[in-house]
Amino acid sequence: MRRLIGEGASPIRFSIIDSDGDTVRVEATLVRFSADHRFASRLVSADLENPLHKRYQATPFAVAQIVPTGIRCDFGGYAGDATPATNLLARAADFVVTHPNAVNASDINELAPNVLYVEGHSIDRFLLGRLGLRLSPGNRIGTFVDPTGRDHCDEVVHAVNAARAVAGITCDHLVMLDAPVGARIEWAASGSASGILEATEAVLDGVARLLDAGCDAVGGVSVIHGVTQEMCERHMRGEIPNPSGVVEAILTHLISKVFNVPCAHSPLPYYQGMKIRSTSNPRASAEFISTPHYFSVLKGLARAPRLVPIEDLDRPPVECITVNSVGAIVVPATALGGLPALAAEFHGIPLIAVHSNHTILGMTREKLGLKNAIEVANYLEAAGVVLALKNGLSLESLRRPIVPAEFMDTAAT
Repeated sequence: MRRLIGEGASPIRFSIIDSDGDTVRVEATLVRFSADHRFASRLVSADLENPLHKRYQATPFAVAQIVPTGIRCDFGGYAGDATPATNLLARAADFVVTHPNAVNASDINELAPNVLYVEGHSIDRFLLGRLGLRLSPGNRIGTFVDPTGRDHCDEVVHAVNAARAVAGITCDHLVMLDAPVGARIEWAASGSASGILEATEAVLDGVARLLDAGCDAVGGVSVIHGVTQEMCERHMRGEIPNPSGVVEAILTHLISKVFNVPCAHSPLPYYQGMKIRSTSNPRASAEFISTPHYFSVLKGLARAPRLVPIEDLDRPPVECITVNSVGAIVVPATALGGLPALAAEFHGIPLIAVHSNHTILGMTREKLGLKNAIEVANYLEAAGVVLALKNGLSLESLRRPIVPAEFMDTAAT
């Protein structure tokens, strides 16, 4: 991939979407930059090309719960509807590491106390062994606002003030960006949602201002362009993925890559009038009781773990959860072409593939030849597997028939 994309470009999001023997087809989002760009050294990060191997199974026992956006997941394809599944896994593990779109539900965020809210690109680095997670009792959150959504500023300020007055969250810094973000949706050939950002410099400038002011985490609200009423209607009927989720992920991946801080994003309600206000789809209902869709971000970032670079997994920084603690990675069974599933194979971590979380992809264990996948019917069964793994119970002992033990063949001497 490095050879194909050339110099001055770096992947911030990619997934294998097809495979036939020796050839794979990859969809990737690239950030392009000049050699003299002020953040060039950070954008050329080689984490993907130089992962660190998991050294041992450490405690506490952690699970990575992955719900990719933009591929019409049955659990997690709407506003926070993967939260019950995530919280169930959290009851079986010491910690669950998941990304914002799994638990963000507009003005609702019901993540369990031991669910660690980590942006997707940072989860990738965590699973590559290059990032540790240090628990935080509280973060000062800064907010950037896309000037295209200036008419909704009062709603954003109300969300911030409500978080301060009611939830006790420290989030008193806001900046208006110097130029519109220009976040626009696109559709990939696979049918997955994608997108582009036109004003990355304005975003980077705004984030830098917030961090210089002493913020520990960054949230943003932006207008997402290109969503039509037809797209909204088809998404609400479950026919296509959420149109805007991936361009939001691209934005936060860029921030994570450059600044290495907890971050998350929500869309301003620019297409509120297009949405079908039907009550027939409970998974979408959280969107209709919110205006700025931002409180879930503030609650998630309030205690999101700090991100600590790792150079040596034999001697990681103290009080950090690392990939050494990851005892399972949970992914939809047809979406195993992303980095988390590949990291599970690389480290020998059990990969729990959940069949009931259907997607538009077909990247299965068989398609990719993954040897470490444990296929389960649903998240109820996934939680049982996690509980067995955490407690050292052989999965074979919990299945019937049970295969008898045999002597190993020994070479003739």
